Amino acid sequence: TGVGGKGQDVGVAMSCLLSQEEQTTDDKVLLAQFLGMGPEGDAVSNTLRTKHGLSDALTIRNAAPLRTCTTIVGADEATELVETSGEVTKEEMEELQSKVGEMAKEGGKADCVCIMGSMPPGCAEDTYADLTARLTGKKSLVLIDSVIGLDPLLSALSTVFDTSDGTKKEGGAVLKLNAAELCKLADVAKSAGEEDRVTIEELTESTKGFVTKYANAIGALDYLCITDGKYPGYVVEIPKSVSSSFRKWQLPAVDLSKEGMLYPIGAGDTVAAGTLAAWQYLHHQPTTDNFFGVVPSKIGKGLSDRKAEWGEGAEDDEGFKMATSFAFGLSCGSASCLQQENSVFEVDDAVKFFGGMSKPVVK
Repeated sequence: TGVGGKGQDVGVAMSCLLSQEEQTTDDKVLLAQFLGMGPEGDAVSNTLRTKHGLSDALTIRNAAPLRTCTTIVGADEATELVETSGEVTKEEMEELQSKVGEMAKEGGKADCVCIMGSMPPGCAEDTYADLTARLTGKKSLVLIDSVIGLDPLLSALSTVFDTSDGTKKEGGAVLKLNAAELCKLADVAKSAGEEDRVTIEELTESTKGFVTKYANAIGALDYLCITDGKYPGYVVEIPKSVSSSFRKWQLPAVDLSKEGMLYPIGAGDTVAAGTLAAWQYLHHQPTTDNFFGVVPSKIGKGLSDRKAEWGEGAEDDEGFKMATSFAFGLSCGSASCLQQENSVFEVDDAVKFFGGMSKPVVK
């Protein structure tokens, strides 16, 4: 029993990293979410605040009851029974928009934003785009782990990061998805089944197809972070144009074959959390231990050392920053498979897996 929404999973995973921090963790991670009324919603709210230290400043307690998911685990497979979400009302959406707008007005734009999963009934297709436009600025880092409302979201980010007025873009955005999703979005047929390893040729064609289909992707995104099940992951550079060449970094998969019973639910959300947290650290490259972000300095130093090692003199290459960040995210996701609670992981396990990774290969 525990929390299990995708955005909540990201918050829980980040709280594991924050647990290593000696500095205060108050309000470092905020969940912009709708949380149903009733005892189930009360229990989740209490768990997020008291156990994981996550702020509820952007949480809206909506009238619809909280949906639950029951997982039936067998010897070789698991079956999830997921209830239907209650509908969000216009007034509840306006309350969330107001809270987000007020926070951005008083405290400035968010340093990092993670956009996760589907939206409940009652949310317009441009909901993620609207909230992102309110929350982000040119210095923000954005990780998207959803294909819901993707077209308006990319349009909004393209506007946020627009530099035609002479301003400098200091942030960026990545889209995290699995290889089968990318092929489907780009209308590229995989040569094998969805469970089989993606080929470099399929990645190349899918990336070209993706930026052709989504015209704002080039202005909105910097990279695609692609998972492929038990096979290697990839960081793919968004090309400058449909006809431009682009780099692809292949990251080794963590071998969990000798780790015994695995619990993969929430692992992908943990990958998103670890990737964004590491990217935040490497992007700012703090020179003191008093860093305002999620990754504590002792882990951040390891990230910086590994980025320098893998970059081989190209330490300022943004691509190697992203590859290092995604490698750490994959390590966090693998570590979460060793625990029975969604997206909870031992940081030492993640550090061990990350330390055992070989250098990403540029394809």
